[in-house]
Amino acid sequence: MRFFKLGETVDSKFTFLDQTTGEAVDVTNPQYNIVYFDGPVEIEVVTWSTLTKLPGKTGEYVCSWEIPLTVPENETYFVTAKGTYDGATTVIEDFYRILPEDFFSGGGDSGTGLVIKFTKP
Repeated sequence: MRFFKLGETVDSKFTFLDQTTGEAVDVTNPQYNIVYFDGPVEIEVVTWSTLTKLPGKTGEYVCSWEIPLTVPENETYFVTAKGTYDGATTVIEDFYRILPEDFFSGGGDSGTGLVIKFTKP
């Protein structure tokens, strides 16, 4: 899991692999979407959009999205990528957590009772 704050730009990279050989493969119709859940209800943050293929790289695709200032903090966001190869659709999922702004303040206190301490062994 990776951690981000509101308004930050997130880059995601996905590598599609052949199910039999494990080698990287180019897919057709590479897409991604981003959701979180409010109880059992799926809330879509980014609708299905096209992934960008990395030039000169087989099977490697990227997307970039800005975390809206309006999404809830402390939620887990799921980034799903899909593409078709050899007649089958492959799905890859990654996830991120949006932390409160004060978590990154450097004061060691996230505002939620968590205190980070470093000790020397």
